[in-house]
Amino acid sequence: MRLRNRPGLWFGTPVIAVAATAPLLLFTNAYNRGLLVLIVIYAVAGLSLDYIMGEMGQFSFGHAAFWGFGAYVSAKLALDLGISPWIGFLAAPVAAGLVGLLIGYIALRRTRGLELAIVTLGFGVLAWTVALRWRPVTGGPAGLRQVPPPSLFGWEIRSELAYYYFALLLLLGVVFILTRLRESRFGRAVRSIHENEDLARSIGVAATRTYVFAFSFACALVGFSGALYAHHFRFVNPNLLGLQYMFIFLIVVLLGGTGTVWGPVLGATIFVLVSEWLRALQEYRFLIFGFVLLMVVLFMPNGVFPALRRVARRVMDSGRSGGDAARRAYPGSGGSQAG
Repeated sequence: MRLRNRPGLWFGTPVIAVAATAPLLLFTNAYNRGLLVLIVIYAVAGLSLDYIMGEMGQFSFGHAAFWGFGAYVSAKLALDLGISPWIGFLAAPVAAGLVGLLIGYIALRRTRGLELAIVTLGFGVLAWTVALRWRPVTGGPAGLRQVPPPSLFGWEIRSELAYYYFALLLLLGVVFILTRLRESRFGRAVRSIHENEDLARSIGVAATRTYVFAFSFACALVGFSGALYAHHFRFVNPNLLGLQYMFIFLIVVLLGGTGTVWGPVLGATIFVLVSEWLRALQEYRFLIFGFVLLMVVLFMPNGVFPALRRVARRVMDSGRSGGDAARRAYPGSGGSQAG
């Protein structure tokens, strides 16, 4: 198998190896391992937003609302009804996906422009207001606390190390699903609508239905990420539905690169680690990241990951060209004779 035929393989393979060993070799205390958990959660959320931006060519200003909604659904099921968090991990994406189906139908049935951004912005403000005011259900500004962690055969996945490996496996599952989805007939239909909707319709693609289901899938995925957050940090509050997290997800996607599987993973890693290094300048964090994004747009307009991919391809192509030149110069050196 050639690396040029699998563009993410050169990055994904070492990343998985580093991710598996990082908490044992580099991030050895509970606080730093908590940062790794946050990277994984933000990566899943970033992948969901990237599906809207990179694959659909649309934009959602209310993505954090679906994230917080998934967190609240899973937390309420566990706290009020005593339902296992494992059920919550399934209920959160289903609930967020159904709401996304409704929002997507309202916003995407006629136009493909700014209507989705405007509708999702309104939904985000409405969801945040409801979470803030509906105290009997959401807990108001104080939110919901003591959300139970998931357990496996009676053992609670409570420690930072255990939850990190648990979330990492789920992230790899999400990456696998997205990779297969993009190669599927549905994924190709989504891209065809993005590139030329009239042409896609002419070959039988149901554009509205496809886009609505694609948006619903992205909402379900970010709702799942919200459930992961709720059961790890063990609290949810209305801030999860606010624009702050919307900006975080946007930074993760734009920094890593849109339209890629590994871009949001890289973007989440950069964002969380740089935010930690800038912790002393917390009030200026978004200002600094705004400057970083400006530099990325100017010098790496497609994001960090596509830039790294181009560099890797040039290195491989130059190595391949050097090998071909050597074989032309020394024709007999390309093989060996059995002795």
